[in-house]
Amino acid sequence: MGRPPRRAVVTVGIFDGVHRAHQQLIRATIRQARRLRGTSVIITFDPDPQAVLHPAQAQPVLMPFDERLALMRTLGIEWVWVIPFTRRFSRLTARQFIDRILIGRLHAAAVILGARFVFGRNRHGDMEVLRAVGSKHGLQVITLRQVTAGGVSISSSRIRRLITEGKLSSARRLLGRAPSLDGTVVRGAGRGRRLGFPTANIRLSTQACPPRGVYAVQLYARAHHGASRVLLGNGVMNLGVRPTFGPGPLVCEVHLLKSHVLKTRLLGRSVSVSLLARLRAERRFSSPQALVRQVRRDITRARRLFATR
Repeated sequence: MGRPPRRAVVTVGIFDGVHRAHQQLIRATIRQARRLRGTSVIITFDPDPQAVLHPAQAQPVLMPFDERLALMRTLGIEWVWVIPFTRRFSRLTARQFIDRILIGRLHAAAVILGARFVFGRNRHGDMEVLRAVGSKHGLQVITLRQVTAGGVSISSSRIRRLITEGKLSSARRLLGRAPSLDGTVVRGAGRGRRLGFPTANIRLSTQACPPRGVYAVQLYARAHHGASRVLLGNGVMNLGVRPTFGPGPLVCEVHLLKSHVLKTRLLGRSVSVSLLARLRAERRFSSPQALVRQVRRDITRARRLFATR
C-alpha cells in the first residue's frame, strides 16, 4: 500500500460496473475530501469475495477489474487501495476491519457508504457498528440514500438481469452508459471474410451476456494502466452459435462498418464492445447466400441507427 494518504475520506466496495449509484458514492467521497482538504480513497477487493467464498454461486461480472479501476480514476478518485481478498481476510470481523484498515492503516477522517452496506465476517457489520466504533476515533460516518432511476433501485444484480434479458436501454439507464462485453481478439475460421464481411472474432471474458442475436455496437481498444479506451469504429456484432453452418460454440464476432480498420493489428488486442441496440434474434438461414442478404440488411439498419445518434 505504501504511505497512507493524508486525511483519507474513504468509500468501500466491489463497484462492479461502476454504475450510477457507484458514481454518486464516488463523487460524494471526492467532494467530502475537498471539504476536509484530504484525499479521496476507494478500498476495493480482488478477486470478488463471492468468487472466493461461494464460487459456485458467483455471478458473471459487468466489467473487468482493470476497467473498473480506469473508470474510478476517470471520475477523479485520488487513491485506490486494492486488497487481495482471501479466505483468511474474510475472517476479519467488522470491528477488526475498522480498527486495522480504516483507522490503523488509513487513519481515515471520514467514510462514506450506502445505507445498506454490510461488511466483516459473515456480513455482521453495518452502519450502526461503524458509527459506534468510529466515534471513539473521531471517524465521521456519512450515509447516502439508495440511488434510484424511475423509482427502481440501482444495483449490479439488477443491471446484470436486464442485460441477460436483452433490455439494453433499461440497463443503460441504470449504468449511465451502454453495457459492454470485453475480451480478446483471436484468430477465427475466416468465414466472415469469405462471405464479404470480415470480422474481429472476440474471446469473451466471463461477463453478463445479452441473448443471442445481432447488435449495433461500437468497438473499442482497451488501454492499459488506466488510460481511456480508444474507439475503433461502429459495427455490427453477431453473438451466437452460427446455426446456418451447423450449431457450434458461442462466438462473438464484430464487423466494422469501415472494415479497413480490421487491417490494423487487432489480433491479441484487448477490446470492449459497447452494446447500443439489438437488431434481431439469431436465426438459421437456408443458405449462405440468404445469410449474406440478411447481413446486408442488418448493416443498412445499423448505418441508419448510427446516423441518428
